[in-house]
Amino acid sequence: MSMNATASIVQPLSLQQRLQTGIAYNTIGAVFNQGSTFAVNIIVANLLGRQVFGEYAMVQGTLATMALISQLAAGYTATKYVAEFRSTDPRRAGGILGMLMVFSAGVAGIVGLTLLVISGWLAGSVLKAPGLGTALAIGSGVLVFAVLNGLLMGALAGLESYRRLARALVWSGLAYLVVCTGLAWRGGLNGAVAGLAFSGLFQFVLLAVALRKECSLQGITIHYAGIARERSILLKFALPGALSGFTSMPALWLASALLVRQPNGYSQMALYSAAYALMTVVLFLPGITNNVGMSLINHHKGAGKEPEFRRAFWMNLAASTTTVIVGACVVAVFGPELLRLFGRNFSDGYSVLAIMMAAAVPEGLTVALNQVMQSQGKMWLAVFAINLPRDTTILLVALWLVPFHGALGLATGYLSGRLLALIVMSVLVVRIGLALPPEEDAKLPAAAASPACNPAHPATTAPVIGCPLCRSTECSTDRSSGK
Repeated sequence: MSMNATASIVQPLSLQQRLQTGIAYNTIGAVFNQGSTFAVNIIVANLLGRQVFGEYAMVQGTLATMALISQLAAGYTATKYVAEFRSTDPRRAGGILGMLMVFSAGVAGIVGLTLLVISGWLAGSVLKAPGLGTALAIGSGVLVFAVLNGLLMGALAGLESYRRLARALVWSGLAYLVVCTGLAWRGGLNGAVAGLAFSGLFQFVLLAVALRKECSLQGITIHYAGIARERSILLKFALPGALSGFTSMPALWLASALLVRQPNGYSQMALYSAAYALMTVVLFLPGITNNVGMSLINHHKGAGKEPEFRRAFWMNLAASTTTVIVGACVVAVFGPELLRLFGRNFSDGYSVLAIMMAAAVPEGLTVALNQVMQSQGKMWLAVFAINLPRDTTILLVALWLVPFHGALGLATGYLSGRLLALIVMSVLVVRIGLALPPEEDAKLPAAAASPACNPAHPATTAPVIGCPLCRSTECSTDRSSGK
């Protein structure tokens, strides 16, 4: 028996230990993945200057918007359903992964080609910067790998394969830092965007290898037979999850486009982007906590274990609340010094930074509370009751304030939308509660007797603790979004 197989059969860790282990590995990955993004932003700002950095930020924001929309919540969906079925029905988990891979590959090809075709029009007619056409065309490659990598990170998170995920993010983060910095130095704006594309390809290879190995370890075979039977997942979970991206990132992008069209707009965009980058640093640890928490919460939901389900939710909420408040306060205190990392002429952006730190707190809490909505399948309710009002508020307040206050107006719109989302989310979570539906409790005996729980594959009957995204890795993209 191999050392990896031996590690996965040891006694299962407690819920708290699994959360801590997942957070530890995800933190390592996020430090290199999101940390490299933060470092590259600082380096590019210093290499290219405030004006060109504003252009780079706008291209990066455009790509992030299109990537989030194009992912159609595939990574998010993979995390939920793989976590829910990997122990009780590994064959179905493999079929869901197969369906999502076919779906994501098709979407990635379509949106990449579309951006390549419209890049000139988008730069000249929408952004009023024809010189950005080449950078956006290069960005079509970035877009393809962002869509695929989002799915792969979500799948690894659902498998609790955080050690493999961390290893891939460490190496891809280092490659991104070296490649993007070097190409920015040699090729300016276009070189920096090319660095995004090359690092995305490298990350894809690492994540694909990691997923193949982890599925083999847990006795899950990714297959494509009968994947049409799983299409209901796209309608009831992935589609509403994607609609959140259809409203959130476009709202921010439109508000950003309004900002850059103002006098001195790209310089103001640079200030907002610097503050936003620091906000992502504050949110990366709560994001990691929620990625791990989502896998644990859905795993216990799939097993029908309500006490563990409740405990996982409260542990996740407590950890997220603590980390986001402490992080926002630290960045607010040291804000002037942190802004100077982007360059000496960024020091006048502290008021923008202060507002974005205030917005980080309700954003982090809303994501933690959303675990109730996603685990109970209330995705459509979240779209219409939370996401649409939030994003409409961000855009309307920005339309009102940006012409008069620039980046400060955009930051105020962001804060307004996040506060509204937290209020509505809190009300809905109280009304829904934490009780599992009766049919979920009834699943446990059947799952325990199912032939899918084959003793020949011990890794499918207990959490894999030897190999337990982050936006941030899932999400990302985040959320992150990716880079």
